[in-house]
Amino acid sequence: MKPQYARPIRHAYGSEGQRGRHNRGDGTMQAGAQRAANRSIQTGLRRAGVLAAVAMVFASAAARAADPAPKDASDQNSTTLPDITVTAQRHETLLKDTPVSVDAFTADRLDAQGIRGIDDLARVSPGVLFVRQGTSSSANYNDENSDIAIRGIDSNAGASTTGLYIDDTPIQTRHMQFGTVTAFPALFDLERVEVLRGPQGTLFGSGAEGGAMRFIQPEPSVKASSAYARTEVATTRSGAPSYEAGAAFGAPITEGKIGYRISASYRFDGGYVNRDLYNVVGASNNAGGVLTALYTDPLTLQDGATVDKNSNWSKTETFRAALKFQLSSATAVTPSVYYQRLHINDTSVYWPALSDASSGIYRSGNAQPNTSTDPFWLWGVKVESDLGWALASSNTSYFDRNQSATTDYTQWLNTVFNGVVASVPGPATTTARFQDIQHNFTEELKLQSPGTDPRVNWVAGLFFSHQYENTPETFDLTTGNAAFAALLPAGNDYLQSPYATTDRQIALFGQVDLEVLPKIKATVGLRVANIQTVGNGYFSGALAGGAVVTSGTLTETPVTPKFGLSWQPDANDLFYATISKGYRVGGINSQVGALCGSSLTGLGLSSAPASFKSDSLWSYELGAKNTLLDHRLQIDSSLYYIDWKDIQHNIYLSCGLQFAANLGKATSKGFDVAMHLRATSSLTLGLDLGYTDAYYNDTVYAGTAGVGAPIVTAGDVLSTTPWNANLALDYLFPSQGQYDPYLHIDYQFTSGQRGLAPIQDANNALGTVADLSTPPGVATRVLALRAGARWDQFDASLFVNNALDQAPVLFQSRDIVGSQLYFQRSLRPRTIGLTGTYRF
Repeated sequence: MKPQYARPIRHAYGSEGQRGRHNRGDGTMQAGAQRAANRSIQTGLRRAGVLAAVAMVFASAAARAADPAPKDASDQNSTTLPDITVTAQRHETLLKDTPVSVDAFTADRLDAQGIRGIDDLARVSPGVLFVRQGTSSSANYNDENSDIAIRGIDSNAGASTTGLYIDDTPIQTRHMQFGTVTAFPALFDLERVEVLRGPQGTLFGSGAEGGAMRFIQPEPSVKASSAYARTEVATTRSGAPSYEAGAAFGAPITEGKIGYRISASYRFDGGYVNRDLYNVVGASNNAGGVLTALYTDPLTLQDGATVDKNSNWSKTETFRAALKFQLSSATAVTPSVYYQRLHINDTSVYWPALSDASSGIYRSGNAQPNTSTDPFWLWGVKVESDLGWALASSNTSYFDRNQSATTDYTQWLNTVFNGVVASVPGPATTTARFQDIQHNFTEELKLQSPGTDPRVNWVAGLFFSHQYENTPETFDLTTGNAAFAALLPAGNDYLQSPYATTDRQIALFGQVDLEVLPKIKATVGLRVANIQTVGNGYFSGALAGGAVVTSGTLTETPVTPKFGLSWQPDANDLFYATISKGYRVGGINSQVGALCGSSLTGLGLSSAPASFKSDSLWSYELGAKNTLLDHRLQIDSSLYYIDWKDIQHNIYLSCGLQFAANLGKATSKGFDVAMHLRATSSLTLGLDLGYTDAYYNDTVYAGTAGVGAPIVTAGDVLSTTPWNANLALDYLFPSQGQYDPYLHIDYQFTSGQRGLAPIQDANNALGTVADLSTPPGVATRVLALRAGARWDQFDASLFVNNALDQAPVLFQSRDIVGSQLYFQRSLRPRTIGLTGTYRF
């Protein structure tokens, strides 16, 4: 007899295509006229979007009147959609009964859609935008440097706006200057991934201001054996092959007493961007000490000039081991360890003047590779006990990470200090070295209701964390390039060590869902925390203006409440309204040095502020979850309005450095809808649709109001794309003997950014840092295909990602105004491969 999971269609809703990314630049359009036109379009689209969302939220209620009475569970057959269990409220609930906007990716769904990393996951999650920022010097040319936004809530400064959790352990980082990067877990051997939209500050804390992503690993079993294996090979157009192999196995050691789960994986993603040399006719030093390169055709490739073919390859290694000791029928102890190492050989950014994206030719002219190596360990001990009147748990964890990166600063120094349009090839290079070090200890004690009374659910807990992050940086301005010695004062080395922040937090939290009237529940939640932030740093060298020592302390007591009301007239319909608060702590700034004096003066500042304060938001949401057509159609929908104030944001100066400040208020509003239909026992259709309109409300100045140009102008947009839609089709063909053939199709559309971000707005003091040769953001349309067959516990499939081989410019920047050297980023070219999985 075939296993149960081998027969039904595995549901996969969304797209493997690339989501449009936030473009930055100085732009050439007239900002005022452009803004007026954009706002007019936005107003019409917002109204249409809101009306459409209202219709989707409440149309299901009208449809309920015409829908037959739901059948008993025993009458369900293979044409029904499966129920999914989530823990978005810190206790188990069915997804359709959870009054939170949450997307759940089961292990089957991750495999069916070929979701292999955070880029893929964000692309198929409505309202989520993932940006690889390593295109520009403000993000250190590092491919691992990234931002993630949920419902438009994102900032490139300060603490993270999106909470990242492996099980119940937070792993997110702060943005503490150029070298800070966020670690994301690999998507191998996971029970599911939960994407929670909207602030989750009450139950998850200050790192989940805009939402949270939870990567939930399988538990060891003391009763049953299980296994999972996956292998994959692929080739990318004009690029190198990719491959993956991984396996996981779990079983009882002593039946009913001790069980284990162990897994390991290795993935190699082949590169497709070449690192090449280019022609330089000559160079000379002017009397004023300014290095001037003389070019006739500066970006014409030499024959045979490729230094590193397909240089942007990466590899990911993982290992996990967990033991469960069932001490009694009521108490279990589970120690575990997870290890991951990501190595990126070079950036995927290409230089458009050297490339032909439409022909699949991507090249960069960097003098050396921009590498990143990111290993981390997560140690944990979980204790669970059934006390009868409550379920008790303790989660103790230690997150230990030491990421390091090497960055080519050759062209950055030439551009910023010499006005040279591109780097000088050969041995005259400048190397910067960065680290992002984290040592985080977390302890959470939690009690929750046993679930015996459906009228009330409650959870309460005590949370403690000691989170340390240090971002050392060093480089020698004269290494291999004596010409720079004449450009800068004595002491050419730059040293930043330490530049560290320690957050100590203790918090009490709780939430209760109580039936106040038949079928109507009220939700009240509260989190009260005491957070002390200690920052210290030592900076020396010319860019720091000599030796500088900084230190500071911030103490805050954030209160993050949540209020909700839900109505569940029957087992298949849920309507809810919530009001919740999100929060993230402030921080300490580094010093930008005397070389940035003129940049600061233009902002009305004599120096960078020593610190920046916390920011917070209120979110208002209406939602519905409806199961129709005898459990064959599921519609989850929500409308939201977010009011965000004192937004932490990095201010990138023309001298090449940056500091953080609070930049006024912003509004984000929109909706998301997920519709999944099991049309027949063979056909499943899915539509995930999201709309986000996020913009600044105020004009903000860095210094005294009215001095110089603003940093943000009212109407500037936040980092988001307004529309994204994922269409999916799963079709199971008639069985061919023991084989079950199937087809999966994903089509993803993302609209371009509408309006100007602060860095693009020429009205702003720091606008036009990066020039755009294309409109701000472009629409993307990406098709992905997968066809295969399942038999017994096996699954083999052929897939094509980016089947149409689209190459939109998703991100473009340059170092400073006037530079003719641009950097761009696009989709991975068409990739064809084979996947094999085994599961029992």
